[in-house]
Amino acid sequence: METTPAHRKIEVLGPGCSRCKELFRAVQSLVETEKLPFDVVKDESMERMVEAGVLATPAVVLGGKVLFSGRIPKAEELRSILASA
Repeated sequence: METTPAHRKIEVLGPGCSRCKELFRAVQSLVETEKLPFDVVKDESMERMVEAGVLATPAVVLGGKVLFSGRIPKAEELRSILASA
């Protein structure tokens, strides 16, 4: 998925487990609901996880920085982080 010029890419990294899918849906829903300027992508490749330095999944990466790893953040925590990013 190409990101639009005004949007930044948020990556949800994980092997495709139910927790990874749940986090992807939560991030995607928040971005759509709050009309945040992000494109959300899901990447299940081990290569990308290693490249990003993710040791525990699911993980959220924005601008090359791991925001969350090994857990699903609460909606309010996720909203706060993405709104200030």
